[in-house]
Amino acid sequence: MRLIALAALTAVLLGACETSPKLVPMEPAAFETAVTDARSSWHPYASINAFAKMAETQTLTPVQRAKVLYERGVIRTEQSIELPAAIDDFQQAAAIPENGLASSDIEQRIGVAQAKLNAARSRLAGLQTLPEWFDDKVAIGEISAAAERFRNSGLAPDPYDAGLLEAAGYLCRAPSGEGQRWEYGENTAHLSELKWCETGATS
Repeated sequence: MRLIALAALTAVLLGACETSPKLVPMEPAAFETAVTDARSSWHPYASINAFAKMAETQTLTPVQRAKVLYERGVIRTEQSIELPAAIDDFQQAAAIPENGLASSDIEQRIGVAQAKLNAARSRLAGLQTLPEWFDDKVAIGEISAAAERFRNSGLAPDPYDAGLLEAAGYLCRAPSGEGQRWEYGENTAHLSELKWCETGATS
């Protein structure tokens, strides 16, 4: 009886495997549209998030996956956001066989990201204003620590940093007139409908 039951179970499992839908690769046109949409997100960090979601898609071809990693690395490098992760993006893209990317270009971009990373670490060893420190902590990939110190300071972040904090899940939308009260900073118009999220990062 046990052998019969085991054989029946095996047959069911094999049947399930045979009827599982096959993953269909993303159409080239749809992929290019998704890449364009990700690039044009409202903030560079939102673009990074969009490419991260694309990278999780199981239906990407190897070439498409390499392009997603490459594009995310480009944004991170150009905007000095999470530079160690940018280097990792380029290295992962390069490791994909037949990735369609120029190795010389990837090597150059890794060099740029590394140089920016080294410069940020060097600046952090010296005296800085809080906004300068924040930008360099973001550059080296320590966004959580940067957000926490900004939050404790009471200083209003500028529009770009506020956008990053919102996209990263540290600032949340608030009803009109119920935004955060900022202790320091003259230009706070862009923060009128933003407040610190109650539980920190939500993304």
